Amino acid sequence: MLKKTYYIENPSRLSLKLNQICIDQGQGADIVTRDLDDAGMIILDHAQINLSVPLLQSCIEKNVILTVCDNRHLPTGLWLPLEGHSQSGGRMRSQLESSKPLRKQLWQKTIQAKLLNQSKVLQHFHLPFQPLLKMSQKVRSGDSSNIEGTAAAYYWKKLFQDDCHFRRDRYGVEPNSLLNYIYALLRALTAKCLVGSGLTPLQGIHHKNIYNTLCLADDIMEPFRPFADMMVKSIIRDNPELLDEFELSKATKQYLLGIFQLDVMLENQKRPLQIAMQMVCANLSKCFESDTAKYLKYPEI
Repeated sequence: MLKKTYYIENPSRLSLKLNQICIDQGQGADIVTRDLDDAGMIILDHAQINLSVPLLQSCIEKNVILTVCDNRHLPTGLWLPLEGHSQSGGRMRSQLESSKPLRKQLWQKTIQAKLLNQSKVLQHFHLPFQPLLKMSQKVRSGDSSNIEGTAAAYYWKKLFQDDCHFRRDRYGVEPNSLLNYIYALLRALTAKCLVGSGLTPLQGIHHKNIYNTLCLADDIMEPFRPFADMMVKSIIRDNPELLDEFELSKATKQYLLGIFQLDVMLENQKRPLQIAMQMVCANLSKCFESDTAKYLKYPEI
């Protein structure tokens, strides 16, 4: 079932009544209600938003992720359930006890899928893509030779070749803020689907930063990043003035939120990206339980 994303950007009080999210913006405005069962994510983008404890409890029970934005309107925090699946204990144990060879094989498949999708992004925009295809064939177990890094240098140079000064940097010039925003949305969705599949985002297959609480989410979202890149490239191509804006407009954020409904190909079938993410995370849990990487398949552009 496709879940909706609710975006709250004004001072509001959010509460729960009869399984409905009640959004009270005060000042005589009508109270707006939304069915909590339809929600997949609620984005809170204002400092003066208050939530009731019953609503928080119900969000946890229904695996609805709450995303909090900072003063730059970028998603910066997540509210996730500790257990999102009836077999969470067993699946997390399999994940934590997984063998090093398995994790290396999973990372190899992840990077191969990422590079293939990056090549298709370049191909979509009629840019030279063949070198990425060749690099994808050279990825070995654990990507020991860091083909991913070499590919990234080529990919970003070609994707935004009109801007010779572009460098992918979280704090860099545009379109970095657009990429930051849509990546944060992807990261939140990935974390939600991992928890929903009984896994913990804490334990990655490659990322190991002790300050990162979403290592596995950062791993699994890698092949999904090119879908986000394609959306950002498209909106900039059609609206070049966005490169001169200092804040993301409401229309731009709504467009980027559309990534959850973006059609992708997975196992020879077209599916919305959020459904594909659920399937990928569910198959990943099978990999940990069976100690084989054969179940892990990623969507294609």
